[in-house]
Amino acid sequence: MVSFAARQLLKPMSGKWIKGDQNTVISGFINKASKVKPGYMFFDVKGGKTGQRNISRAIENGAAAVVVAEKNYEQQLFEDDGVPAAVITVDDVWEAFWSVVKLFRELHHIPVVGVTGSSGKTTTTHMIASIFSRRWKIYKTKRNLNLPEYLPAQIMRLQNGYEAAVFEIGMHRRGQVGRQSSIIQPEVAVITNIGPAHVEYLGNLEQIILEKSDIIKGMPGHGCLVLNADNPATKKIDLSDFKGKIVYFGLKNKADYTASEILIKGRGTYFRASVDGKKHYFFIPVYGRHNVYNALAAIAAARYYNFDIETIKAGLAGFSQPKMRLQILPGLRESVLIDDTYNANPDSIIAGLEVLKELSRKKISVAVLGDMLEQGEYALENHRKVGRKVEELKINWLITVGELAREIAGAIKSSKIKKWSFDNTWEAASFLRKALPGKSVVLVKGSRGSRMERVVKAITERRESRQ
Repeated sequence: MVSFAARQLLKPMSGKWIKGDQNTVISGFINKASKVKPGYMFFDVKGGKTGQRNISRAIENGAAAVVVAEKNYEQQLFEDDGVPAAVITVDDVWEAFWSVVKLFRELHHIPVVGVTGSSGKTTTTHMIASIFSRRWKIYKTKRNLNLPEYLPAQIMRLQNGYEAAVFEIGMHRRGQVGRQSSIIQPEVAVITNIGPAHVEYLGNLEQIILEKSDIIKGMPGHGCLVLNADNPATKKIDLSDFKGKIVYFGLKNKADYTASEILIKGRGTYFRASVDGKKHYFFIPVYGRHNVYNALAAIAAARYYNFDIETIKAGLAGFSQPKMRLQILPGLRESVLIDDTYNANPDSIIAGLEVLKELSRKKISVAVLGDMLEQGEYALENHRKVGRKVEELKINWLITVGELAREIAGAIKSSKIKKWSFDNTWEAASFLRKALPGKSVVLVKGSRGSRMERVVKAITERRESRQ
C-alpha cells in the first residue's frame, strides 16, 4: 500500500503546518467523513458548522490528519491533547485535495485510457477493459461514477495492484472534463462522439465541443487521441496544440479503423473491420451500428498497446454490456423487451430506434419513449427530431411519457403509426400491461429523470407470471 509522511504533502498542497507529528503516516485521502479509515487524511471541503461536525466524525473514525481552510480554522476544535490527528491549513481545500490526488496518481506508472463523449462512454470503457483484461489486471470506472467527485476514490484504488486502468470521463458543468483529465493523465484518450447531451448546462454545441476536447489537457506529449471521423463535431476540435498521435475510426468517412458488412443476428452484431490495412471479422454481444463505432474505438485503443487481433476479438466477444443499455429481456405475452433506460439524448434514442427496427423485422415494433432532459433551448426541436425518425423507420406503435415527449408524437404525420401519450410512467405501464401486442419487440428509453425503468419492470415476463 502506498503511504506518505504528512510533511511530504505540505508543499503540493501549499499548506501550513498547525500541529501534530509531521512524520504521521498517511495511507489514504478522503473528503467524506463517513468513509474515513485509520491512517487517512481528511479534507474538510464543506467548512462551517457542517465542516466542524465532519471533522469531529473524521477524527472519531481514526483520521491521521485533517486539512481545513485557513479561514475556517478554529483552534478549539483541535486543542484537546487527546486528539491525535495532525492539522494542516490551506487557502483552498478543494485545490489542496486535487493536488494530493494528482500526486497519488503520478506514483502509478501504468497504461491509462480516458473515455469521454456525449454517448457510448460506458460501453466503450467496458469494451476496452474487456480487451485489456486479457493481458493485465484492469481497473475500470465503477458503474457510471464518471464525475469529478467520484474520481479521488477511484484513483485511490490504483494501489491495489492494477496494471492498467480505463476511466470514463463525464461532466455536468464546464471544466469538469479538463479537471478529471489533468488528474487521470490518459496516455490514450477516446472521444466517442460529440452531440447535444447536457446542452442545458453548457448552452450550445460549441461549448460542448470545447468541454469534451478538454480531455487533451491531461495527455502526455506522446499520447494517442482517438476520434470519430463520422461525427461532424470532430472537425471543430482545436488540435493545434496537440503534439501526440491522432487516429480516427468510422463507418462512412476516411479513417484508420473502419467497418463494413455489419449484420445484426442472434445475440449480437457481426462486422468486418479494417485494421492496419487488413480485414478481420469481429463479433460483439450487443446490438446496433452505434456499438460498432464503440468497438472500433476500443480496437484503436488496444492497437496502441500492440494487442494482437485474436486477443482483441476475444475481448470484444466476451465483454458484458452494462445493465439498462440495450439489454434484452423477456416481456409480457412473448414480447422481446429492449431495456435502454439508463439515459437518453437525441443520438442515443435514434440509435435505439434503429436497433428496434432491425430486431423487430416482421414483428410489431413498439417504442416507449420518455422525456429527454438537459436539452435546454433545443428541447422541443430535439424531441421532434426523434419523432421524425420514428416516422422514417415506420415504427408501428409509439407510446410517449411526459410533457416533452409529447412533441415526439406531435411530429409524426403518418396515420399508420399508432400513438399514445401519457403524463407519467404509471399510466403508460398500466396501458401496456393491458394492450401490449403479443410477440412484439419493445424499446423502452428516456432520461434518468423520466424513470422509464418503471415501465420495464411493469411489462417483463416475471411480472405476468405473478398475476
